[in-house]
Formats: sequence, structure tokens, C-alpha cells
Amino acid sequence: TCHEWEENTVGPAFKTIAAKYDDSQEVTDYLIARVKEGGSGVWGSTLMNPHPHLDDQDLKLMIEFILSLDSEETEVASNTGKPQALPEVVDNPGFGSPLSGVHPSYDLETLDSQEQPFAVGGLAFYPDGRLIVTTWTPEGYVYLLDGVTEGDPENIKVTRIAEGLAEPLGVTVVDDQIFVLQKHELTQLIDLDGDQIIDEYRAVCNEFDVSTDFHEFAFGLVHRDHHFYANLSIPMRLMVGEMPLPDRGRTVKIGMDGSVEHLNYGLRQPNGIGFGVDGEIFVTDHQGQWLPGNKLIHVRKGKFHGMRWVLPDSLKHIPEEPPTVWLPQDEIANSPSEPTTLNDGPYKGQMLFGDVSHGGIKRVYLEKVNGTYQGAVFRFTQGLKAGVNRLRWGPDGALYIGGVGMVGGWSWRGQRSGLQKIRYNGTSTFEILNVSALSNGFTIEFTEPLAAGQAENKSDFLVKQWWYLPTAAYGGPKQDETIMDIRKVTVSKDRRSVSLEIPGLKPGHVVYFLLNDQLTSKNNHSLWSGEAWYTLNNKPGTNEY
Repeated sequence: TCHEWEENTVGPAFKTIAAKYDDSQEVTDYLIARVKEGGSGVWGSTLMNPHPHLDDQDLKLMIEFILSLDSEETEVASNTGKPQALPEVVDNPGFGSPLSGVHPSYDLETLDSQEQPFAVGGLAFYPDGRLIVTTWTPEGYVYLLDGVTEGDPENIKVTRIAEGLAEPLGVTVVDDQIFVLQKHELTQLIDLDGDQIIDEYRAVCNEFDVSTDFHEFAFGLVHRDHHFYANLSIPMRLMVGEMPLPDRGRTVKIGMDGSVEHLNYGLRQPNGIGFGVDGEIFVTDHQGQWLPGNKLIHVRKGKFHGMRWVLPDSLKHIPEEPPTVWLPQDEIANSPSEPTTLNDGPYKGQMLFGDVSHGGIKRVYLEKVNGTYQGAVFRFTQGLKAGVNRLRWGPDGALYIGGVGMVGGWSWRGQRSGLQKIRYNGTSTFEILNVSALSNGFTIEFTEPLAAGQAENKSDFLVKQWWYLPTAAYGGPKQDETIMDIRKVTVSKDRRSVSLEIPGLKPGHVVYFLLNDQLTSKNNHSLWSGEAWYTLNNKPGTNEY
């Protein structure tokens, strides 16, 4: 998943590794330990998962083979292959490093167990509160959970109702009928005799293209107005010169009659689709080739989202639609997943999305500027059992969280499964509520009034801006990263917001905010998190874009 033969992707190419190290026993022993223990820092900040289950002799054979690939023609890429100077790690969670616990305004409850883990591919509720769970396992199981809304995990009844599905990574219930998105088709699961066990697997739609590539998926499933919506990723192990199948890299609209309509194109690995602000459909996508950062995207008909592997030669120069919000790799996201809308607390109407590898749940505030959405992403909660793959609101008002993971880079701390829920408890948490753009700066609003004398100095704020250049290489560095001068700080009369006048802001840039971690509220609360990443596609009051 993370290493190619010659191209540096998530991790260094095998030939790049071979060019860096000699084949001495000392080096071999060192690399065996590195693979078993995992870690980061030699090839950049991306974490390599630990592999303690691998046998030393097997690892020795693998590493000896990789090191044998060195040749005079092999070159070590200039931005990899040797230790990089990493930014200083901030020990205070939420201020340059991930949060360490569950959001104080929410209570967490675990619904699965060590004896009954769920590697969640999809979540959906019946109106009566029964929960459907599809699993990303070789067996392709589907479970029915009765009692999840009643507050006692010990009394949850689990029934396996279907099996043999191919990567069921999306599920929804329409008129009490279960529909599952598999790798190759949209399928209705039918119980003919009322015993809750599925008797018939009916293909609603198998008209979209699919290959046997192991890294080609059909992601998510939502339903509205007699149509289903889903994402089709592109294969990640393309043969040289081979183009993906025409349906891949798109959000598709599927009718009950099996018809397929393409809504957009240029997606890479869009593991998330959901209804967001104003009831609009949003998707997330992953960093990679032609994608220098992760993205939150507003789905609109005919838009191109950057992955140029999917383009014929006649469209090679088509302009790319900017993402609604950039999600910088390893800072706030790594493999973002399903988005949803927040239903409670002061954040009601904002959005959330999960992340499988970065872990936790992130929050997004959006506003419309010059007719299009843009906004800021914030840390929201960690402290969950596994990387977050699916989010679904239950009829009990709780947010249900489905975790998943795999060996080899697509997991959070190596965890592979989890089913939990969080519920708003009414506790006030001091943090940034939103960041909104001005013609000459930004306004930062808080969930609680600032204490007297707080956030009145320029030194309480670090602001940076940069832009991204998409290239055929995996990911991409920040371009023209600049620490911005703050000309003026103004605290509102109610002390709930601060306006920053910042000259030199440019459209098409990401603006990063880091607040003083010692700021306190009028209620004597410390900041839960003091970071925000705002995507400034448009400047208010101007025609700049």
C-alpha cells in the first residue's frame, strides 16, 4: 500500500531504500527493528505502522532482497532518502499535535467488544433504531444490531444476516429495505421469510466499471429523492500507459432502475460521501498523485477535482476546481472519510468528518463567499477505539462511529475495528467556534467569552499562508509558505470574537492559525484546541479568485 518499486509515494520506493543503505548485517538488523517497531523521522513525518507479527527470518529475507536492488542507475530523490529536519513537536495536544482525549462536551460509549469486533464498512439505521453494520473483511459480513439505542451495551443483540459481499463500504435503508454498495454493484438485501436473515441478493445496478485491482473501491452510500449517491475510486496500481476505466474517479448518481449518471470526475480515493451544509452533498478525497493535500469537496455537476490519471489527452489542460477546504496531510488529515452535519451544541449546522489513519473526528465551518463554499477545519475529538471510517446519527440523537484499519498504512495506531457512539452532554468547551473571512483579514469567534486581557496581543496568534501545486508526484510540498504580519487585533465588546487585520492575504491559499495555548475564557476554561486551517478560495468584497 505504501511502497512502489521505483516511485516514492506514501513511503520511499524500494530502489530508493536500496540506494540509501549498504547491505551489512548491522544495517539489516537495524531495518528489521524499524519494520517491527514502526515510527517516523527518517523519510519524513508520515508514520510507518509497526509490524510486530512478522517473523525475523521473513523480515531478513525481505530486507536482503530490497537492499539487493541497488544499482549505479538508482538515484535518491532529493526530498526523501535522507533524514529530514522535522518541526519541533508540541507536547500540548491541540496546539501543533493531535488531541489526546474525547471532546469534553460529549460522552463516549463503546458498543462492540474484543469478542465481537466490527471492522466497519458502513452504518445505517432502521427507523425503529436497529443498526445495520457492513464489515470490511474477507468474509463480507453484514450484521443487525438490536438495542444499540437503549444505553446498555451488554444487552445488544447481534445477528449476522448476510455474508459473502465484496468490500461493502456503503449501506443505507430506504423504506425499510437494505441497500449495500459492493465493489462491483449496488445490491438490495431481501429477507423473504421475515426471519431477519437475507435470502436474496438482488443487483440494483452493476453498470459501473470495475477491475480486480486491490486498491479500487466503491465508497459510501446516501439516498435522496429516489436516487443513490456514491463514489468510485481509481485503481492505484495502474500498468504503465494504461488508463483507468471510464466510470472511476467520480461521484455517481444511481437510479432505482440501475441507471448511472456521472456527477464529477478527477477524484482519487474519495472514501466519504454525505449531506452537509444546506443539505448539499460533500465528499472527501485523499492526498496522492496530483493531489498535494487531502480535500473536502462540494459535489457539483461537471467539476474536475484534480486527478489527471483519469483524463484523456483532449482534456489534459482542463482547469481544476479548488476544494471547498484543503485538509493538510499529517496536520489535520491523512485519509479522511465520511462527512456529516452536526446536530447539537453550539456547533449545530457545522460539519464533521472522520479519518482512518490520522484518527479521530474533525470539525468544519463553511461560509459562502462569492457564491461558493469555503471555510475552516478544526480538531474536534480523539480518544476513539480505531480510525474513523463511518459516521451516522442515530434516532437516539447520538453520533455512531464506525472504525476500521488494515495492516500496511491504512489504520490509526494499528487498530482495525471499533463501534462506538458519542452524545452531547451540555458541557461548555472553550475553543474556536468558527473562523470567517474579511476583506482585510479574519474574525475568530469562540464558544465562550475571553477573559479580561486575553487575546489582545499580536503575539497570541501565529498566522501562516501557503498554496499547493498539483504534480504527478505523490503529494506535494507547500508553496511560498509565509508567516503573516498581523497589523491589528480587535476584541469584540462581548469578548466572544477577535478580528485580525492581516495584509498580504491571497486567494487560492490556505491560512493557518495557531493560538496561544495559555488563553483562557471568562469561565476560567483553557482552550481545548487552538488551531484552524482556512481555505481562502475567495476574498470577501473583491472579485479575487
